[in-house]
Amino acid sequence: MDNKIKSKSAFTLAEVLITLVIIGVVAALTIPTAINRMQREELRSQFKKAVSVLYQVVQKMKADNGDLVLDYNNDTVPIFRERFMSYFHVTCKENCVNLRKYRNFNDTSAVTIYSNDSFFTNTIIVQDGMTFGFSASYHNALYIIVDINGPGKKPNRLGYDVFGFFVRGTQIYPCEPGEPASTVICSSTSSAAYNGYGCTKRAISDENYFKNLP
Repeated sequence: MDNKIKSKSAFTLAEVLITLVIIGVVAALTIPTAINRMQREELRSQFKKAVSVLYQVVQKMKADNGDLVLDYNNDTVPIFRERFMSYFHVTCKENCVNLRKYRNFNDTSAVTIYSNDSFFTNTIIVQDGMTFGFSASYHNALYIIVDINGPGKKPNRLGYDVFGFFVRGTQIYPCEPGEPASTVICSSTSSAAYNGYGCTKRAISDENYFKNLP
């Protein structure tokens, strides 16, 4: 019987290299998208938590203060802040935030926080890192700026992880374009330093808001 040597086919070096290049291209295209999707979903989850926390605390303040949450004529920011933070375990309550780390909604400008000095000196950070800033009253309302994941985590952008709310009387409301002030906006084209304050209501009402962030 003749001994026959069977030849086995194998990939050439060129074929292996081509395959690796294809895998690399696919990974380069898909991995950043997957990471971005995960980050947006995380922001969405943190935002929903922040909204829930805020509304619960204001309801507790309402119950504990005889329906007097914000007395526009008598309350100052520090008074409201002291009342508010009594419901949290606070890890920082003095000089907690560097405003220069923050950007506006479309990342074209450093952010302007209403009453910058007041916001800076009246900021608190709670145990899970969520950060609350309290700004002076406008139009019978007091602003609360919330960094949902804390100043140490990016993107530190209005409308992404920083959102505006306001308290008027016994209620808390999400900021929206024109409310509570005409300068409050949410625009994908404006380069205004305060652009993004008005995105809060949209983030609450639009289920795909974080998915479709520019």
